[in-house]
Amino acid sequence: MDSRNDRSNTERHEMITLQVPRSALTALWVLGSLVALLLVAVAFVAGLALRPGIPDSPVAQATIPTGIPPSVPSATAEPAPLAVPATTLPVPTVVPETTVPAPSVSPAMPTVELIRPTAALLALEAQAEAPAATPDDVDFRIDPPAARAPGEAAAPVQQAAAQARPAAPGAQAAAPAAVPAARPADADAPAQPASASRPAPQDLRGSVRWSAAAGPIILQRDLLVSGGASLIIEPGVEVQIARGVSILVDGSIVALATPDRPVRFVQIGGGDDPRQRWESITGRTGSVIDLRNVFISGGGAGGTVIAIQSGRLSLQSARISGNGGHIRANDSFVIIRDSEISGNRMPYGAAIDIALPRGGGDGPGSDIVMINNRVLNNALVAGVAPLQITNPSFDRPARIEIEQNLLVGAAGPDLALVTNTQLMGNVRCNTLIGGANGLSLRSDAPPNLSPMLNIRDNAIEAHDPPNNPFYREFNIGKGATSDLPLGMANNWWEIANGPYEPATNPEGRGEAAGPNIGFQPWLQTRPPCAPGF
Repeated sequence: MDSRNDRSNTERHEMITLQVPRSALTALWVLGSLVALLLVAVAFVAGLALRPGIPDSPVAQATIPTGIPPSVPSATAEPAPLAVPATTLPVPTVVPETTVPAPSVSPAMPTVELIRPTAALLALEAQAEAPAATPDDVDFRIDPPAARAPGEAAAPVQQAAAQARPAAPGAQAAAPAAVPAARPADADAPAQPASASRPAPQDLRGSVRWSAAAGPIILQRDLLVSGGASLIIEPGVEVQIARGVSILVDGSIVALATPDRPVRFVQIGGGDDPRQRWESITGRTGSVIDLRNVFISGGGAGGTVIAIQSGRLSLQSARISGNGGHIRANDSFVIIRDSEISGNRMPYGAAIDIALPRGGGDGPGSDIVMINNRVLNNALVAGVAPLQITNPSFDRPARIEIEQNLLVGAAGPDLALVTNTQLMGNVRCNTLIGGANGLSLRSDAPPNLSPMLNIRDNAIEAHDPPNNPFYREFNIGKGATSDLPLGMANNWWEIANGPYEPATNPEGRGEAAGPNIGFQPWLQTRPPCAPGF
């Protein structure tokens, strides 16, 4: 019995002995877990402190979480937070991100947009950096004559050109190699500024004459006839113009040639290469262009070979052929007589395109005079006419004289009139042939403003029949159309029995007349005053 009791006491002692170490181990395990959690928290805080955009903290603190594993007695007390210097803690390895985070921007900082260079800005910079033209630039050349008799005086053109340049002390009276560089002609029409791609034009001032003895005249860059100046071109002169070059007129240019000795404006070398076309003869506000017995070829690189704005244009006995542009006049008095415009390629606009945006002038004469001209065989855009006159003004009438012209259309009308107010004058003895329509009048004016035009003795012939089975069967083309009531009596409609009109002349097989056209009576024979084709 005693021995049994001794064994029981011994086992109880051993159990107590074993329980004590187990409690100590548990306490040590809990303490170790807390320390590990503390180190992990400190490392996490230190990693945050090293991120960009977050200021570094000199001391990183970590708080032991309150959660305790279930196996740990709840009575175990939590140690106080431990402050550990960030520099002494091991920093975990951080894989760098592939993108760099943007720096923080204060909300009050304004957003600045980048200004990207544009083509216009680059052009302005090039213009600002371009060297200014000087009188020593040799771009305008007057070739001497092939031979000169001993003792013969210098040509008038040389003397006139010498007047344009200030004489230097001791300079000879021979012609200069270049005309002075451009300078503003007046307040309304300054000379073109120099640029990297297009130098300033040569500037003519005073009265200058070009003669055949000094020819050919060669223009290597733009020529400006300044305001108040005049350029007179004598018979037989040939003006050779380089690619892309223009003659700009603020004053006046006059060619006084004769039929046997015309003045010629051509490409350098006299060829007709479309790639070497010169630009145009352009009259600006207040200018005068008066060209008689001239031949113009190889121009119109930009689509216009002769242009004038608010000036006076006179073409008489001119031949304009082999160009890449049309004739355009805006707000100007225009007279074209005895001239031929043929064989040109015109990328836009009518062959002769005249506009009066402010209506007609205040004088007693006509604003537009077109007499005895031939406009034919030009490559035109579909729908445009050999001759178009536009008066968009609603309060100023215009006066026109259109007589004895041969107008041959392509895929549009032969004569196009566009008006919003009164149009007065004569349209007589013209031949309107070919194309889609003879005469076309367009208007936004009310019917009581119908044109006061005397339209008679015209030959209206050979227009394409519309896509109408009846028109196709009898080959009836459109002779005239109008938005306003228009009197067109005593005209020739290609057939003796008159124009076809379903209501008033259904038996007619001539060119069809539109519903607003008054065509009775019509001519039974072709008028002799209308030119033949």
